[in-house]
Amino acid sequence: MIIREMEARDVMGVVGLIRNELGYDDISSDVYDRVIRIYNAENYVTFIAEDAGSVIGFVGVMRGLAFELDGEYIRVIALAVSRAYQSHGIGSKLEARVEQYAAETGANSIVISSGLNRNRAHVFYCNKGYEKKGYSFIKRMQPDKKFSYEDVIYTPIPSRLGRTDNYDTSWLDGDDDEDDEASAND
Repeated sequence: MIIREMEARDVMGVVGLIRNELGYDDISSDVYDRVIRIYNAENYVTFIAEDAGSVIGFVGVMRGLAFELDGEYIRVIALAVSRAYQSHGIGSKLEARVEQYAAETGANSIVISSGLNRNRAHVFYCNKGYEKKGYSFIKRMQPDKKFSYEDVIYTPIPSRLGRTDNYDTSWLDGDDDEDDEASAND
């Protein structure tokens, strides 16, 4: 198992983990597009846990500034590990990579929000030295968008090197049993 920075070929593995492990059932083109935009954004980086060529976990972070914190900080925007690999130290290795990245970039703190119902995650973060600070709120300013599978299937993925690649999204076709197993192994 290795931890490395995400590459274009990892996008569908990350989308699969978002769908399967974070519980975002509405796997619309918006999720796919957000992963691509984050991949290409300057102040964002995603680290991948890879085993035998499959994405088994990831952590996405952004660098930013805040009125309440000195210097730059790192915000963990998502962390997920495939169920088959949970409780094997993968999350700890991803979190350690975030700490390393914070040190490399000179960030003074790491911030994370976690859903109210994610009790295991809360214990994990507290055991890693994070302190509960407050609540997180959201107000959506645009109504939910509708999508079609044509919006998602074989959409080119722009890479940081200017290449475009097409990725198999057949797991979106509705055959959940077989395709979900394949997605979890991506």
